[in-house]
Amino acid sequence: MKRQSKKIKSTKQQTLRQDINSQQSAEKKLSKKLWLLSSLIIVVFTIIAYLPAFKAELTNWDDKSYVLENPTLKEISTQNIKTIFSEYYMGNYHPLAMLSLSIDYQFGGENTKGEIHAWIYHFTNILLHILNSLLVFWFVFLLVKRFDIAFLAGLMFGVNALHVESVAWVSERKDVLYALFFIASLISYLYYIDKKQAKYYIYSLLLFILSLLSKGQAVSLAVSLIAIDYFYGRKLLDKKLILEKIPYFILALIFGIIAIYAQKEGNALHGEESYALYKRIAFAGYAFTQYIIKLFVPVNLSAIYPYPDIINKTVPLYYWLFLIPSLSVVYLFFYFLKRNKVYAFAIAFFIINIVLLLQLIPVGSAIMADRYAYIPSIGFFIFLFYFLFNKIDKYPKQALVTKVFIAIYILFLIVLSFNRCKVWQNSMTLWDDTIKKSPTAVVALNNRGSTKDRNKDHKGAIEDFTKAIIYKPDYKHAFYNRGMARKELAKETGDTSLFRPALSDFDKALMFDNNFVEAYHSRAVTKENYADYMSNTEQRKQLLSDALKDYDKALRINPKYEEALVNRGVAKGKLGMLNEAISDFNKALQLNPQNASIYSNRGLAKDHAGDFEAAIFDYNKAIKIDPEFITAYLNRGLVYRKIGKLQNAIDDFSKVIALDNQNATAYYFRGIDLIKLNKRQEGCKDLHIAQNLNYIYAKSAIEQYCQ
Repeated sequence: MKRQSKKIKSTKQQTLRQDINSQQSAEKKLSKKLWLLSSLIIVVFTIIAYLPAFKAELTNWDDKSYVLENPTLKEISTQNIKTIFSEYYMGNYHPLAMLSLSIDYQFGGENTKGEIHAWIYHFTNILLHILNSLLVFWFVFLLVKRFDIAFLAGLMFGVNALHVESVAWVSERKDVLYALFFIASLISYLYYIDKKQAKYYIYSLLLFILSLLSKGQAVSLAVSLIAIDYFYGRKLLDKKLILEKIPYFILALIFGIIAIYAQKEGNALHGEESYALYKRIAFAGYAFTQYIIKLFVPVNLSAIYPYPDIINKTVPLYYWLFLIPSLSVVYLFFYFLKRNKVYAFAIAFFIINIVLLLQLIPVGSAIMADRYAYIPSIGFFIFLFYFLFNKIDKYPKQALVTKVFIAIYILFLIVLSFNRCKVWQNSMTLWDDTIKKSPTAVVALNNRGSTKDRNKDHKGAIEDFTKAIIYKPDYKHAFYNRGMARKELAKETGDTSLFRPALSDFDKALMFDNNFVEAYHSRAVTKENYADYMSNTEQRKQLLSDALKDYDKALRINPKYEEALVNRGVAKGKLGMLNEAISDFNKALQLNPQNASIYSNRGLAKDHAGDFEAAIFDYNKAIKIDPEFITAYLNRGLVYRKIGKLQNAIDDFSKVIALDNQNATAYYFRGIDLIKLNKRQEGCKDLHIAQNLNYIYAKSAIEQYCQ
């Protein structure tokens, strides 16, 4: 009987173990399903919030420089990669961000006609943001061991409207990319602490390097790790801990110095003309408080938050009041330091990652920026949801009400983000919104003016540039851009009286910066354009001579300024300096041997010099590079006429008409040449079309040949 009893007992234990294992397996499957479902919710809701961004265009706020005018983007080559990793760009050192934009370009960022496919850049930004949201979910769960808090922190990170600038602005690729490696590095560090395996420490360090190579702002990670050490109760002054941190701080120091040099080279750091340090303390308090407010209720967001008085550098009294809530947050940190590690860590993480961005070191022309809150927001979200779920745990009867509030709040954030993405649809929607909220934002006025100018609204552009100059009288870029708008308006309307104020604007821009190479070049172009309207030979010659002096100055500053070399060659050609003109075109071709326009210009100079065969050779090169180059076909046709190859000339004029059926010049010369080849009926038909297109010589030719 005893043996039977033992057997029954053994069977019961076996069954119990099987039940426990079965339960654990079911819980594990449930846990996986819960993670997948929660992750899917974050992905779907974030995509919904950013749907309008998929259809957005590139803006004229740095996107032009990063994407449209960036030669290193066009091809992933050894030389381009070397350039990306060895040079600063736009006042930053962020080679991985530049490389990622280049990869987008290779996958269809521009077609063969030079049309930009903006969606691919936006797609990558949104994809990186979704990955970041999932990483926040993971990071917070590992940290606080609360699934509900981690899920909502990740979801809020994904749909918060304050992050729209970082995601919908293509130029901020560096923000979403550095954050990817930053959060992944933090996660690896958590695994290192938990599992005590060196490989996770190495992963964390390598990911930190990748983050630094994406954006200099990543330097704050080194200090963030100390906050994690505090949270885990590690001894901060322990020798082992100090040795662990040394590589992080060395890297942070190196990349911090690189970032400062990059900002100096990009003229983003302001010196003696900026606000005094004690005034910047007031601005820091204001910005710190605003980040917290806008993270909780992200309304009245703007691309630019201008300083209150950039002319007199005064600080309104109420700005000093924002030091009260700022210092209160610092007080809360010390209050929770020994009472609640989660609250203390959340506050510390926010402060550590925002403090360098509070403009105590003046960077840029804005008091704050939405994008600066991207990583610091993680600390805010931890604090918020830890607080809310503590209340739910403490007052379970109010749990339903609190959860309904959270659900409504998340939906509210999705709607705000969706609408904020619409603001980033194009340059006009962006700057209209910014100026509506900040009428004195001079960068917004300047950029909206540039948008209007590009859209041929030159008068509207001049109005915006003038307002920018009123609010910032030393704004060289606004003077430069107003000069450009006046020049274009003069050319379009034939109102030559506008050339003088345009030249005056370039003079002002150069007064504020005598190394402003584009201003020298544009002043030269304006003088050359003005000369084209001059009937007085001496005045025309004088303007062209003055233009050459400006081209020379531009090329002394930048000897590789291709456009200045080409335009100087054109001006020399107009002055009859044909050999010198050809020499400039030769130099330009050394810089860019695939520029069809340079070959065409050199062909014209050789044509005027009487070297017709050489001219045809250059036009052939231009057409080979650009098979739809109308000017090259037209000018080659004119050269063929001179050497008696009328059929070749007719073929070229026919090609011009096929590309542009309103080209009166091509109809006129094809008509004349057809008549010379005894095809009078066809020729006269062309001459009549030329006359209908208002070609000045067509009427007399009709009277001579077609009566």
